[in-house]
This record gives sequence, structure tokens and C-alpha cells, in this order.
Amino acid sequence: MTRSDTPRPDLQEPTSPRPELQHRDTRISELPSQPRTGPPPVSRPRPRYAQRSLILGVLFAFCLVFWTIQLFVLMTALDAALGGERELLWPSAISSVLLAALTVWLVRLIPQEPRTDD
Repeated sequence: MTRSDTPRPDLQEPTSPRPELQHRDTRISELPSQPRTGPPPVSRPRPRYAQRSLILGVLFAFCLVFWTIQLFVLMTALDAALGGERELLWPSAISSVLLAALTVWLVRLIPQEPRTDD
């Protein structure tokens, strides 16, 4: 027997059987239809339609707030006019015109048709 034929004690297989691998119980719906091969997925920017809808929602919210304030100013001015307080009419008229101009400017910011990027 040569030296290379003698089994080394540290390379011998263990006498006890290997423990079975424990797999996570996955449902069929959680499995990918195609396994991912290649580089990890790159984070993509949000779609433009989501940004556009967010901007439109914010513009409409501001318009609603401005119209509510304008209605409150109108009710206050009418109450003052019916009560005989004429000094409150001009400031309320000026603030109502400014709120209306601001609301019209915000509505004009809304594009009529979405842009198509060709």
C-alpha cells in the first residue's frame, strides 16, 4: 500500500446520515413563471402618467380650496351689505377677484391633451 492509497481520517464521510434540507413552503402562486437569470432588476422611474395624475390632483385640490374661500368671502360680503356695513364690500370684492384670477391661472396650467413622446 502506498501512502496515497491510505484513507485520511479527516476526509472520511460522516457515519451519521445527512440531515434533510428544510425548504420553505412556497405556494404555486408565489413561484415566478420564469426564473430570473442575469443581472438584478434595475429600479425604473415612475411612469409619467402617475406623475401627471398627482399634479392634476394637487391642482384640483388647490382650486377647490380657493373656490371655497371665495364662496366664504362672498357670503361675508353679502352679510355685510345686508347689515349696512359698506366699508367691507371693497376689500371683499378685491380679494374675490384675486382668488378668481388665481383659480383661473391654476386651471389654465392643466394641459388639454396629454403629450405624446414619440
